[in-house]
Amino acid sequence: MDTIPSGSAGIVASLDSGPKTLKDVAEQYLRDIVGNASATFRDGQWESIELIIKKKRVLVVQRTGWGKTMVYCIATKILRDRGEGPSLMVSPLLALMRNQIRAAESLGLVARMFIGSNYNEWGDIEKELAQDKTDLLMITPERLAHGRFVRRTLPRITGNLGLLIIDEAHCISDWGHDFRPDYRRIQRVQSAIPRNVPIVATTATANNRVVEDVRDQLGRNIAVHRGSLVRKSLRLQTITMPDAKARLGWLAQAVPQLGGSGIIYTLTRKDSDLVADWLASNGIRARSYHGSSGRGDNTREELEQALLNNDLKVLVATVALGMGFDKPDLGFIIHYQRPPSVIHYYQQVGRAGRGIAEAFGLLLWGTEDDRIAEYFMDNAFPEQEKIRSILAALNEADGGLTLKEIEAAVNLKRSIIEKTLKLLALESPAPVIQVGRAWTAREEASDYQIDPEYITRLREIREAEQVQMQNYMNHQDCLMAFLQTALDDGTADNCGRCRNCLGQDLVPVYVPQSLVHQARQFILNRARHIFPRREWPTPLLSDHAIHSDEECISVGFRAVRGRALGGWRDGGWGDLVWRERQFEAQYSPRLVEVAVQLLRQWNPYPRPQWVTTVPSRRGTQHVGAFAQAFAATLKLPYIPVVERANACRPQSEMKNHVQRAANVANAFAVPAHCRGDVLLIDDVSVSGWTLTTVAALLRHAGCGSVRPLVLVKRDLAG
Repeated sequence: MDTIPSGSAGIVASLDSGPKTLKDVAEQYLRDIVGNASATFRDGQWESIELIIKKKRVLVVQRTGWGKTMVYCIATKILRDRGEGPSLMVSPLLALMRNQIRAAESLGLVARMFIGSNYNEWGDIEKELAQDKTDLLMITPERLAHGRFVRRTLPRITGNLGLLIIDEAHCISDWGHDFRPDYRRIQRVQSAIPRNVPIVATTATANNRVVEDVRDQLGRNIAVHRGSLVRKSLRLQTITMPDAKARLGWLAQAVPQLGGSGIIYTLTRKDSDLVADWLASNGIRARSYHGSSGRGDNTREELEQALLNNDLKVLVATVALGMGFDKPDLGFIIHYQRPPSVIHYYQQVGRAGRGIAEAFGLLLWGTEDDRIAEYFMDNAFPEQEKIRSILAALNEADGGLTLKEIEAAVNLKRSIIEKTLKLLALESPAPVIQVGRAWTAREEASDYQIDPEYITRLREIREAEQVQMQNYMNHQDCLMAFLQTALDDGTADNCGRCRNCLGQDLVPVYVPQSLVHQARQFILNRARHIFPRREWPTPLLSDHAIHSDEECISVGFRAVRGRALGGWRDGGWGDLVWRERQFEAQYSPRLVEVAVQLLRQWNPYPRPQWVTTVPSRRGTQHVGAFAQAFAATLKLPYIPVVERANACRPQSEMKNHVQRAANVANAFAVPAHCRGDVLLIDDVSVSGWTLTTVAALLRHAGCGSVRPLVLVKRDLAG
């Protein structure tokens, strides 16, 4: 393996202030970035910069907070001072880019982001590139698959490129293929740039296997600069608390006792919302952060800024707030559930304690962890049969198919279709090609086979990583040393600060039963909103008047916002609904009582004048008997006006919105004329298309408002 040369070559740069070594110049740039007139390079920073200036390739594997951003920003500044072309940086997360822009601008560099949300700026950025006015162009890996960027923007920079920067380079490896598969397109950029263009790849989380993967991608001659991964400020503790109610109770007790602000990581968006709502109900300034937070990136940026400003005590986040978020005084990282690997865990816990003497990394686990991990592993690669069905649909189409048209042709999740198309497009030769919005199969498609040995190997790696995290939870010796050893850091030694080294809890584990009971009541009383759909997934789903040649659902056919008692098997009423639906002849009076309480607390306007139901596909009496008892308690008429018109498959078997909407498009009828405002009852809502269709039929039959009330809202993932 190549090694990093030590010391400076003593290159002299002529500046207005007189001759200085290039290292002196670089160190002054460092001080400009950090705002400290006495700052000096950490071990390895200058050596990495020097390699880049010498137009070498270097992989920098250093702990979070070490200062990898300094390396490529200062290198870019020096290269631009010498008249070299701009730098191109591939970075996976917008939070990461925003931090890097601030560092670049402190050196007077002109940094631009070329991303989907700033489409209106693309033309100006392309002009600046043509005029050599941009010093650093930042893109996500997905831009490398975008037609305009590849055809128009990339050629403006590749011929005169000064530096290629690959941040979070572990995403290049097989380990990261299903996080951002477009990282594999970086090889195409390499082939388009001159051979003497330097490359710097950076990561904080790479064991030997990942390092070798990256070397295979970027060249075996790449120098590898690795430092110790020990984080002296971090104090680690694992906490065995598998019950969700106990974990929520513990969080309400522990978070206010922890200094500063922090992040709580969850594995799912649903849990992110749950934990944030629970903490807020306990007077803790908490918000949820995930891929669906707000509308557009500005809302997520506002949440990041609120945490940076300490306007929030805690941000409850999925991996969407993982790599790159930089808050030096972050006081704690708590994991509500166990991450899938040491790489994930070290990356996330490393957000804390970068600029303070002490920070906490607290890891809990839940009974759901293994189930969630299994789900993600099962969906990491599409099965051969699913690939074959997509290729068959494309082969049968003249002129290709859009994503929605593929959804209509194959009963697969949209995420699976998107992932399959992306992976196929990355093959060489690629069996599919995208032109505009349409995908077309090439001749190679008929013979395409996914390598089963490759998939098996990756799954075995993922399973081994799960076992490693389970071992971490049960580890009795130093926790920091465990993480270092797992990441192949040869400097591992007892930290003397973790729970195991000290032999006592850093944060108390005991949770009063009163808090556990309070958490249980919170879950039970946490009703879910049922938002009305405004568009059909495709026009002309049926010949009925509710389905026009427009995708927009007519205002006169829409439902209004409804409610659900809870989520499917959510630890609250969803558990009771699941049991009674499976094992009882009808729903219990307790559920009727709870639904009545919900309606009275909700107090919707206009108030419903009568009650009806979605008739059961299975022919059971659960929903009808429940609705009758519910209506009788409220002294409202129960009128079962909705009929089953045609057979349809269970909605849980339909895998995407187009299939689900089409499945129930002709399934129901409302033959009688109706009027007044109605409460539409069902027990389980999977995608909302059944409620949307029946509501449209009721409105068409003369109803005023149609307001859904369901027992359980079930996520599409089940």
